[in-house]
Amino acid sequence: MGVVRRLGVVALVVLAACSGGGADDDDGASLGNTVAPVPPTTPAPPAVSPEGTGVVVVGGSSSSFAVTACRLAPVSPTPDPVPPLVIVTGAGSTASGVPFVVEVNRFVTGTDVKTFTDTISYSDTARILQAQRIEVSGRVRDLREPDAATSLIRTRADGLSAVGIAGPPGSKADADGTVGFAIDATCKAEPTG
Repeated sequence: MGVVRRLGVVALVVLAACSGGGADDDDGASLGNTVAPVPPTTPAPPAVSPEGTGVVVVGGSSSSFAVTACRLAPVSPTPDPVPPLVIVTGAGSTASGVPFVVEVNRFVTGTDVKTFTDTISYSDTARILQAQRIEVSGRVRDLREPDAATSLIRTRADGLSAVGIAGPPGSKADADGTVGFAIDATCKAEPTG
């Protein structure tokens, strides 16, 4: 028998040994238990923050931030065609050191029928999240939280808070990436005298 023929026979024997058994063989592995995804729920609001700071809760993880701008009442006159009624911005880092920024806005448009739009944006190096709620004549609409019945942002004399569902811009309820979201921010006191 020639060398080439012997190599061919050896190769066939090796292939037959490596190919394993038939379709009835089972290695004992399973796919595990499949569980339906759990829709995100709104977290509890954070405690009132110390002056000039805030706390944001994203999907259960809390991170502190410094308030970089804070206006809780409209300014007149303004160059903006639709000036914000409320604007708060902040910057901080998560517990794992990822830097993030937050921006909270409330706008109003219309004269006879007013439309209030509350928008909160959160962004870090890995994602952009947005919570948004619109109110017209007392009717509230939130694409990520259809059962919402009140405005998203709640202001107080020295700051604001909000609780809702956030997700990637344009996302709807139960979309991939939606999370429970909450924020509290306290403005810096205005200097007197």
